[in-house]
Amino acid sequence: MTTDEKAFVMDALDCNPYIGMTVINKDGICLFRTKKNEELSGIKNSGIIGKHFSVAVPHHNELLEVLKTGVPRFGLPFRTITGDMTFIHRIPLKIGDEIIGALSITIFRDAREMENILEKYNSTKNRLKYYEQELRKLRAAKYTFENIIGMSDEIIASKKLAENYAHGNSSVLITGETGTGKELFAHAIHLASPRKDGPFIRVNCGAIPADLLESELFGYEEGAFTGAKKGTKVGKFELANQGTIFLDEVSLLSLSMQPKLLSVLQNHEIERIGGNRIVRLDFRVISATNRNLEKMIGEGTFRSDLYYRLGILSLNLPSLRERKDDIYLLALHFLESFNREYGFNIGGMDPQIPNILSDWNWPGNIRELRNVLERAVQVSDKKCISVNDLPDYLTTNWKFSVLQCSAKQHPNILRKSKDEVEKKLLESALVSNSWNKSRTAKQLGVSRALLYALIKKYDFQGLSTRESSLQ
Repeated sequence: MTTDEKAFVMDALDCNPYIGMTVINKDGICLFRTKKNEELSGIKNSGIIGKHFSVAVPHHNELLEVLKTGVPRFGLPFRTITGDMTFIHRIPLKIGDEIIGALSITIFRDAREMENILEKYNSTKNRLKYYEQELRKLRAAKYTFENIIGMSDEIIASKKLAENYAHGNSSVLITGETGTGKELFAHAIHLASPRKDGPFIRVNCGAIPADLLESELFGYEEGAFTGAKKGTKVGKFELANQGTIFLDEVSLLSLSMQPKLLSVLQNHEIERIGGNRIVRLDFRVISATNRNLEKMIGEGTFRSDLYYRLGILSLNLPSLRERKDDIYLLALHFLESFNREYGFNIGGMDPQIPNILSDWNWPGNIRELRNVLERAVQVSDKKCISVNDLPDYLTTNWKFSVLQCSAKQHPNILRKSKDEVEKKLLESALVSNSWNKSRTAKQLGVSRALLYALIKKYDFQGLSTRESSLQ
């Protein structure tokens, strides 16, 4: 910087209306003082510059203390000549370890200005903290391996394999029927991995329209395409940096999207739509599907190279019918969960329910079982889950089996059941027709002779005394 340039800077500082500044050398002599400090203190610069600071300003020796100790002091209060409170920063000036002077800076015109700024700052800081916490919740995995319920050999083997996978960084492909818990395993793998403190970003490839999926995954720059929101959008892969991205329903990716995904998985680099900058990322991919990808490869609807990239590690989850020993254990778990969620205190289930649940083949797997239990707790008497609280499609076969068993033990059960129904219908018709035989016979569609026979068969009391009123 030239001498003229230095002089220009010093003049600009001296005349600025916002900052009050004083500079002393290592001997305490005032070398420089702005006009703003002159206004704030009421002490003319002509009486200070070139003099020792203790003589010029005898009642304010804090700047000399900073010069002596080399320790800065920030935000110290100072009352101006007008009675307003302002704040001063006092800072030692050093070259290396040597103190060569000290500097005071007055930035705020009065205390109210600083308080307003601090209030706005703290308010903004608190909002940002809240939003960061909420974002962290949205980007966090929820379930661990402890949340995967079951004691069957099949589920224990699946958990063990998944736990082994968690320690690596290779991509994992989870397959299994709908409702077998593929997303649950994805969460658990992430939380058992070295990436557990990083984000867990879930993408349902079937829920996002094909023409929007690329921008959702890779993001875009402002104005990249018609309909793009104002500003830059960060894609899911960038959000998953240092963490895990879970691609659910990966079989629903379009053929045009598959090579773009493959490129990202191979290079760990993305380029936002409309951008020209390559972003290098660190992420792990876990994907899931309920479809047979090998069959899709044969049909030409899924790329083999993408399949092998996604399925370096594979995990096939058993269906619920393959782990029937876990059905009742899961049912109890869901019952306890719904008790907590709804504030119920349902004590248990009818002893017949475990057999009923075990006999069903559960095409919807664990998700279907959960839905059945949620319905049952809602329609129950809130004391115990009964057979009648289960949906009819579960209990029809059981009720038929009970009837078959009763028929074997009681050969005349069908006849007795028929007689019981016939007796109730006859009594109801007689009562509703005030015991008028003509109207009753007509309602039941039988002759008066048959009606008399039925009345006699079931020995309805009081009929003889009402004989005249029935004509």
